[in-house]
Amino acid sequence: MARKRPSKLPPYVLADKYGYRLKPYLGRVNGKIKWGKTITIAPPNTPMSEVWKAYEEVTGGGKQNLYWLTSEYMSSDKFKSLSDKSQKDYRKALQKLLSEPVGNVTFGSVALHLIDKRSIRSYLDAYPSPIAANRQIAVLKAAWNWAIQRYQIPENPAIGVSLNREAPRVRYVSQDEILWVQRNAPPPISQMCELAYLLRARLGEVLALRVEDVSESHVRLIRSKGSEGELTIISDRLRAALEPVRGGEYICHQYTEHGFRSAWARLKKKMIADGLEPFSFHDIKAAGISDHQTNHSGHRSPAMRKTYVRKLQEVPATR
Repeated sequence: MARKRPSKLPPYVLADKYGYRLKPYLGRVNGKIKWGKTITIAPPNTPMSEVWKAYEEVTGGGKQNLYWLTSEYMSSDKFKSLSDKSQKDYRKALQKLLSEPVGNVTFGSVALHLIDKRSIRSYLDAYPSPIAANRQIAVLKAAWNWAIQRYQIPENPAIGVSLNREAPRVRYVSQDEILWVQRNAPPPISQMCELAYLLRARLGEVLALRVEDVSESHVRLIRSKGSEGELTIISDRLRAALEPVRGGEYICHQYTEHGFRSAWARLKKKMIADGLEPFSFHDIKAAGISDHQTNHSGHRSPAMRKTYVRKLQEVPATR
């Protein structure tokens, strides 16, 4: 029989026949509360004063640990100013980071003053997916930078720590493969791929195209992630791609994230069946940039532009 719940338990601590257990709060994802792995902090019949002492040892007094820091960040106007997709991705990355075991506790429970550059390096080296670890530490770095401007906390330990090496994506989608998409993809997907290629645009940017963005001569493209928008001159091919309006006020059918992922997964199976090396939707943007006369992409930095140019460029010989 479960014990009667005592009064004045520490936050997120439960009492049952197994003892006192902490269920860390990880914030909300899509409006639903997310919890970390339950941690036993004291055995049954422990005096409440000792329970509180154990709780403070694990959580750093309920403040000045990663749970507290990331919770403050995710409640901030800075975080809320991010796009819905970025918020979702950041929450997912932080949820993984905070729930990662560190000894008998989780990383989220570790006091900030105990986290140093070696802690970050060890996390990057030990996490089973090096690229996912990079994303998690990058989000942590952003959250810490936000918090250090507002609270008296240690210096950001992620600064100066090199992320895991990522091999650059080099898949180039040819015109024959784009033509294959036109023949094999459902019409809404085919249209989105054509627009991604011609406008050199991300999936979210394609989905955001509205009827009002199209004039007789130009398409107004608002790029995300800090890239520069543009007015793209309409060609005959681009005009044909824009003609079907499938989403009311939007040019393209408004897929949900899950719906699009499922549709693209089915398309990839067709690619494999037809002997093609599967490619991502994002690879089509890179193809558009690679084939463009000036490799224009809207990226502000030369390094980012270089990432998306995936075929050898013609250059004149020295005179």
